[in-house]
Amino acid sequence: MSSAELWSGGQYELIAARFAEIHDALVERLAPRAGERWLDVATGTGEIALRAARSGADVTGLDIAPRLLEQARSKSSEVEWIEGDAQALPFADGAFDIVSSSFGLIFAPDQAAVAREVARVCRGRLGLTVWRPNEGPHAVYAAFSGEQPVWPSPDDWGRDERLQDLLGDAFELELEERVWWLEGDSPEDVWELMSSGAPPVKALLDSLDPDRAGAFRAAMLEHWSQYQTPDGVREPRHYLLVLGTRR
Repeated sequence: MSSAELWSGGQYELIAARFAEIHDALVERLAPRAGERWLDVATGTGEIALRAARSGADVTGLDIAPRLLEQARSKSSEVEWIEGDAQALPFADGAFDIVSSSFGLIFAPDQAAVAREVARVCRGRLGLTVWRPNEGPHAVYAAFSGEQPVWPSPDDWGRDERLQDLLGDAFELELEERVWWLEGDSPEDVWELMSSGAPPVKALLDSLDPDRAGAFRAAMLEHWSQYQTPDGVREPRHYLLVLGTRR
């Protein structure tokens, strides 16, 4: 399955809506000024791009998944929405004052290519959000997805040393440790959200035979039961807000 097909599956908008506070913080920290050129890579349903445009920036949102771009286009005509690959950005060197990506470019197969492309087109400031390694039910997911990953782990982006390897030559980096909470009324409620709204989880579930799919669901429910409170499930998910200034 191609990346475009994977990310066009599921209802990612359900997940994106839960990240509102993260999107707000990222745009705020990048402090866009009117007229600055802003590229949001792997824009998904366009939440970062829309916020940047409201600040007065001249915004382009790029994503590999046509279905997600359709949703983004339906929200605003002020943003230039482009279908494209983060590993080969269709823009000139130094075309943007700001480049951002919220839990997006981390899923591209060739991490080094993505880092090179981001550095190539960015002449100013960089802003990313990346998951810390092994956060959430990643171990459960890995156990059912097989031993050979389709691409390097997105978790790699959440390691300080890997971020420096990928981006440190081009950017002066500032890393902020933060926490987002995955919440639901019950483990079953969280399962419904993730199995329908997280494309990698949905793709894995669809690839399993019925018995294996049932075992996957049971393992995920067991994981989320660890975070059950009187008010429902509340699982902490640690991530980094990464700010970069072009060297």
